[in-house]
Amino acid sequence: MSFLELQVPVQVAIITASIGAITLFLNTLLGKLNLTSLKQRRYIDTISKERIEWLNKIRDSFVEYTTLTSELTMLVTFYDLGKMKVDDEKGQEYLDKLLQLEGVKQKIYLLLNPKEVYAAKLNLLSDEGTKLLLKCVNKPIADNGDELNNLNTNINFIQQVILKAEWKRIVIEIEQGKKLESKEVSKIFQEVAKYIDKERNEKLFSKTS
Repeated sequence: MSFLELQVPVQVAIITASIGAITLFLNTLLGKLNLTSLKQRRYIDTISKERIEWLNKIRDSFVEYTTLTSELTMLVTFYDLGKMKVDDEKGQEYLDKLLQLEGVKQKIYLLLNPKEVYAAKLNLLSDEGTKLLLKCVNKPIADNGDELNNLNTNINFIQQVILKAEWKRIVIEIEQGKKLESKEVSKIFQEVAKYIDKERNEKLFSKTS
């Protein structure tokens, strides 16, 4: 017996039951989707908040690093550190700031992922900066001035790339409601770096750009 051959009340009952079953299924499905979407939204909101706090810590550390390197550069520019003694006021100040700089370097190292290309380059250049500042104690600043200025410029460049790229990453993740893949993050870094200073980026990362 086909559906059309059934009595009308029976047909109505079957149709009503079917509609009810479909409605229940759709409501259940939509409920699960909404719950999943809500959980994902909460996850992204939590991650974004943590990333913003983390980014602020990095920015503050970069500012601290730049301030110390500027002060150390000023000291080696205006004072003859070749005759410096530990018990001299300026000599003690210079050594104290070097120790502070090393502490900030370690803080930055711990905040960043050393496996990421720009973070690794920043750590490398920072180490070179410390060695150069120590070298300035025994040689006039004129012998290392250009090298020191260029090194500081490169460090500031990478700091800018990290700050701007990470902020752009946060904005995109919030807009898309999902965590970006490593390839997507790398692309953001490359785009930001080339926008800030394409030539400098190519010189610093000739093998990886």
